[in-house]
Amino acid sequence: MYGNTLLPGVTAGASYRNDGSIWRGYTEATWFQTVKVSGEGEEATKIPLGTILIQNLTDGTYTPLTESGIVISASGLPGSRLGIAADTTGTSGTATTEDDETVKTNSTLLIGIMGVVDQARLLIGDKKFEELTEAQQTCLRAQLEAWNFQLVSVLQA
Repeated sequence: MYGNTLLPGVTAGASYRNDGSIWRGYTEATWFQTVKVSGEGEEATKIPLGTILIQNLTDGTYTPLTESGIVISASGLPGSRLGIAADTTGTSGTATTEDDETVKTNSTLLIGIMGVVDQARLLIGDKKFEELTEAQQTCLRAQLEAWNFQLVSVLQA
């Protein structure tokens, strides 16, 4: 920018993402990463877009966050790393038994690890963000903000 006009040859792109996206704000404000997702069942389960995942610190894999994984005290922040599923085709890993041994196969999933996100599209297990109690919402918001997520309310006209 030069004063109030653009310099010749410089163009400005759209600053907000399309309506169907859970990600908001400038594209440069969102960081993505591919991670390994573990699972417990013999069949892989679908991980919906917007599912909050938590990192297992022992092996580095991720699993969907449950209500019990929400940090409830400020002394527990930031807690284990959180990410948000950014892939509509994501599935969990599997665990099968072969010759009395459990064989775990992890899947790969694209997650957002930082950015501005539509809070109404976030999922914790089978619950939406708005279905959590007010205390859980406050604690989860603090936990996500500690990992550089900014939750916004998106109003549709």
